Amino acid sequence: MKQEKPVKKSRPFLSFFQLLAALSSLAMLYFLYQSQVLPIRLFGFVVIFYLLLITLLIVISRKIVLLVILLILDILLNIALSFVFYKYNDYFSQIGKNETYEEKYSLITLASSSLAKTGQGEIIRIGILNSDPYKETVEQYLRADAASREGLLAKSLTQSDYLGFSDTLSLTSALINQNNTKEASSVRTIFLSNGNLESLKDNNQEIWNQLHVLQEVTLKVTPKTIETTKNTSLDAPFTVYISGIDNRDHTLPYAARSDVNLIMVFNPARHQILVLNTPRDYYVPLAMNGQKDKLTHAGLYGVNESIHTLENFYNIKINYYARINFDATSSIIDQLGGVDITIPYVVNTYHGRRHYEPGTYHLNGDQALDFARERVSISWAGGDRERGRNQEKILSALIAKSQQDPNILGKVDQIFASIA
Repeated sequence: MKQEKPVKKSRPFLSFFQLLAALSSLAMLYFLYQSQVLPIRLFGFVVIFYLLLITLLIVISRKIVLLVILLILDILLNIALSFVFYKYNDYFSQIGKNETYEEKYSLITLASSSLAKTGQGEIIRIGILNSDPYKETVEQYLRADAASREGLLAKSLTQSDYLGFSDTLSLTSALINQNNTKEASSVRTIFLSNGNLESLKDNNQEIWNQLHVLQEVTLKVTPKTIETTKNTSLDAPFTVYISGIDNRDHTLPYAARSDVNLIMVFNPARHQILVLNTPRDYYVPLAMNGQKDKLTHAGLYGVNESIHTLENFYNIKINYYARINFDATSSIIDQLGGVDITIPYVVNTYHGRRHYEPGTYHLNGDQALDFARERVSISWAGGDRERGRNQEKILSALIAKSQQDPNILGKVDQIFASIA
């Protein structure tokens, strides 16, 4: 009898922990359901496991050792899942949050004007782009106190001193034809982002040669919320748009040319992934105005424009998106230990100056990136289209490598650090 007394005294204490463990387990199931981080089937197995564990915690009361083991198991499991939730929320809050970026803009006039030759004179009226994703920031900058600006822009400006245009062509046309244009739509200068200037230089060298940059300024901008159609169930098919940004300063701005445009369609029920590549130089109607332009230039108006343009073109809904620059692509491949790629023809990469004969190669991040970017030496095979197929090869190799890597969960930190 003396040996049973400690057991009796410990039962109220253990009962309290039984109840606490059961409630915490139910709470964890609720958070799992709300977060939708698990497919329905896997979530079902987790529910069964937790319910079994809760039942055992409630039923078992006499076998103290087994009860303590179950309590410890439940506590450790909840701690582990809580840590996963914390990392999960931390990663995706970092990826999804709207950060402040620096965007360069230029004040431009005609190269033949006295303003361009002397650097002095009247800059009003200024033309701006209505479709600029940072139009509100541009207007705030132009209407701010004159002391906050430098150079030719250091003068008081009102809303009547600048005029909006729907696209780059109409904006530059109003500048070039200012003497032949009605007073109501004439401009002496235009204020345009450097990204749009690069696009203009690529698309219309004739117009570019008539322009002169008077002044360059840097604005701090915050991207708008990205608009996508969220998927309601992880068991239902969903689409992911992957935008590869060719940004030469190694950053990932909201508005930038999208050189890689992949749409991945996931079918969880059949365990299938379909990949659709749209060449960067493919002419498509832009969602904002219906005018045809290269798909890569849609990104200059923000990732929203790229998403809606592709949605309209293919008559689909894009549920999620991911944007990545070349540095991050190379880093992710290296984190996974490289990829195996079969190259069916001779390739001489422009970037990296690498030579490949037909065969299978194990490529590191830089090598895979050079291969994915190559277009000139494979022009006979389809050029931009073949480059897209090679990008699909690398993406497929990455997915296969991640599925085969037994240590993939241990590399999640490094992979997310590369893209966050």
